[in-house]
Amino acid sequence: MKKAILYIITLFLIYSCELTNVLENDPPNNLVSENVVKNQTDARALLNGCYAIISLNQYYYVYTELIPSTLIGSMSRVGSNSDLVPFAENSLSYDNSYSYSFWNAFYKVIDGANHTIFQTTKLSSNLIPDTARKEIIGEARFVRAMATFDVLRYFGQFFDMNSKFGIILRTEPANFVNRDKARSTVAECYAQILADLDAAIADAPDYSVSYKGSKTAAKALKARVLVYQGKYAEAAVLANEVINDGTTSLEADFETAFSTGIKSSEMILMVYTDEETEQLRGYNVKRFYSGRPAENNWFTTLMDTDPRKPFTYEDKEVLKTTNKEVYKPTYFLRLPEMYLIKAEGLAFSGASLADASAPLNVIRNRAGIGNTLATNIQELKDDIFNEYARELAYENGAEWFAAIRFGKAEELKPSIKNSDQYILPIPRGEIENNAGLSLADQNPGYE
Repeated sequence: MKKAILYIITLFLIYSCELTNVLENDPPNNLVSENVVKNQTDARALLNGCYAIISLNQYYYVYTELIPSTLIGSMSRVGSNSDLVPFAENSLSYDNSYSYSFWNAFYKVIDGANHTIFQTTKLSSNLIPDTARKEIIGEARFVRAMATFDVLRYFGQFFDMNSKFGIILRTEPANFVNRDKARSTVAECYAQILADLDAAIADAPDYSVSYKGSKTAAKALKARVLVYQGKYAEAAVLANEVINDGTTSLEADFETAFSTGIKSSEMILMVYTDEETEQLRGYNVKRFYSGRPAENNWFTTLMDTDPRKPFTYEDKEVLKTTNKEVYKPTYFLRLPEMYLIKAEGLAFSGASLADASAPLNVIRNRAGIGNTLATNIQELKDDIFNEYARELAYENGAEWFAAIRFGKAEELKPSIKNSDQYILPIPRGEIENNAGLSLADQNPGYE
């Protein structure tokens, strides 16, 4: 086990350093994936390295919880560093160091996935069976879709399908020939993400464990992407497929989902550590978690009488995501989100009040708060948003992005004045090191 972990870490260093060097410094010498991918085993190890980047890089596995929660106020702060304060105040500048590290974390995963796809495609048929090749590439395309979507929703105008302010799409290993790229449109970004997810749905492995990509995870992520696009009816249909495909199921109660960790029947995708990996993480472990629960705001009012509060946070500690008993997990996709996406999709696509209420009531009743009392669709939409916040707080930005989709961000956080603040600025380092960009390409409000 230790040898396997060290191999993954070696691969993590290869394309982590490679991307940084390609985009910022001098080219590497022999530190390239071609030198380590010689067969099917190597290809799978390269794919596993993508997950290593996610689980070892705090800017992915921690800050995808801290940053969005702080932006909407479900966390009160993310530390004392002056570069972290602007997230709480919704007033960032393009030279914020944490924003740049956040950006780079996503692109390192994308580059790892691109290396996996490229090298696995190159392997001759005598070195890898066609079925294994398809599965590895399908799973890598899921990973690329997830990281690309994360870049888009944090740094691109994901909420406007007609916007020119998408992100930099990277679909091949980064090198000195292709490093300088312009931004794609939002529509082009969504098209690439959906193409990757469709490939993953077709070719990725069937669901077996919650810490790797699968057909089920690809369907779940696609349902999320569709609802962000406003394709509500399609999102509801796909979420319903995930609910009924038999690979996952709701736990009897909210607490069990988190006390059992990766063994929980409702986990679709998460990362976690074990004792051995803990030692490799070093200072990045969540015992140094700087997030603190909100204090006296919309979120605490919503949670004060909710039965899920004791398992979500207490006093100054976020319990759900610093759970020592299940190795400090990060939750990316959990089945209850599919019920809420189904409810949201139905509510926004003209379904009846009864039909749109049904999936919401499943989650409410599991939590012990009973059926929604909504008497019209607008009241139901409010209840659906509230359930995103209560059920999925601190999970992959669920409450932040739901606040944007439901038109509540400015209402809930007075420091948010307009939609420019829904996204982060393109980092200064990217603009300065990418000849395909200029200051004129910066996100509105950050020029």
